[in-house]
Amino acid sequence: MKKWKLVILFILWALFGGLIWQIGHEWNSLHQPIIQQGKLNLDGLISSIKNVVNAEDLGLWGKKYERFDAIYNVLQSSYYDIDKLNTGKMLNNALKAYVDAIDDPYTVYMDSEQNSGFQEELKGSSDFEGIGAVISKKDYYIQIDEIVKWSPAFAAGLKILDRIVMINTWATKSLDINQAVDQIRGPKWTKVKLTIERIAKDWSKEIIEKEITRDKLVIPSVNGKIITWANKEIIGYINISIIGEETENLLKKTLSDFKSQKVQGIILDLRGNGWGLLPVSVEIASHFIPKGKLVVSSKYTTFEDEKLLSEWYTDYQNIPMVVLVDWLTASAGEIIALALQEQIGAQLVGTQTFGKWSIQTMDEFDDGASLKYTVGKRYTPNGENIDITWATPDVVVEFDVDKYVATAIDNQLEKAKEVLGKIIKK
Repeated sequence: MKKWKLVILFILWALFGGLIWQIGHEWNSLHQPIIQQGKLNLDGLISSIKNVVNAEDLGLWGKKYERFDAIYNVLQSSYYDIDKLNTGKMLNNALKAYVDAIDDPYTVYMDSEQNSGFQEELKGSSDFEGIGAVISKKDYYIQIDEIVKWSPAFAAGLKILDRIVMINTWATKSLDINQAVDQIRGPKWTKVKLTIERIAKDWSKEIIEKEITRDKLVIPSVNGKIITWANKEIIGYINISIIGEETENLLKKTLSDFKSQKVQGIILDLRGNGWGLLPVSVEIASHFIPKGKLVVSSKYTTFEDEKLLSEWYTDYQNIPMVVLVDWLTASAGEIIALALQEQIGAQLVGTQTFGKWSIQTMDEFDDGASLKYTVGKRYTPNGENIDITWATPDVVVEFDVDKYVATAIDNQLEKAKEVLGKIIKK
């Protein structure tokens, strides 16, 4: 029993990153490494903490953690339906709730199945049938974390951080994340009804019902084509939907294909691009920003601040550019858009962006679970953090959904062509 108690105590104690950081210097000379090959070594963690922190000195927090042991003892000895007691599942849910209590939508504990799906998405491509939304489980609702551009979720007007409180007739409070995914996904042309709780900037709540028709989603992270504008300007159009592990190689291939076409300008479409890998965003920006120029800077609490500079690419640096953005453009997409705007004068066309400039990292546990958590803030080359102010386009154009549905004409793209055509003429 004492061994089980210590495991629970030290797993939860490990989540206190600040304290662990303070005592970390003591660990280096004591026992085996805490992290081995990118995974947290639980035995090493517990062994090291034992040598630095006496469990009897944990004070108030130690007493709180003892409640897990007390509840465990009561349930094991007195609970009527003993077969329902799944200690692993109970602890897993406790860890999720513990992290959710931070009230940071970007900090989340993922079990091994969720983490596996998340890692697959980070590769930069996807092929499935559903509505095109990435979700996570919160307290009484399912949160929409990302929305795939041009997907059914996008067409229905769903937004990042929307709260799904009902799926058809099921309250999401009673569902785990896997059950929610099973109910939202489904065969092409079938329908799912979602009840959404949307929180406005003044913290008021709005309840919205959406019936969404599922579709097959084949989502390459990079899609490029040549466009000829009114006065025969040759424009390269690049849509980047995901900034993941495969994105940079796909972008290189697209830009190489543009070479023989002698493009005079580029439209980079980052609409709906709500997340991605920081190093890859710097690589993408480096194709267009002169070497050595600042792309983004980062400030941390526990790590050294850093400045990430444009790298070695030369083919398309300083080419006339327009960047398409919208309210789903966030994180890595915003980094690229604002770096291009501030460093080479690229024009932003579309609507105000989402405004996510916090930095997350991930620690993986040896059972395949992971903790994704906020470690810092990002800043544009001009020193702006846009978590609250967002990024406002140079040319504001609302997307005309009705026109797109009726005629397949993308009015924001048409405006981007017009703006780029004027830049090329200068």
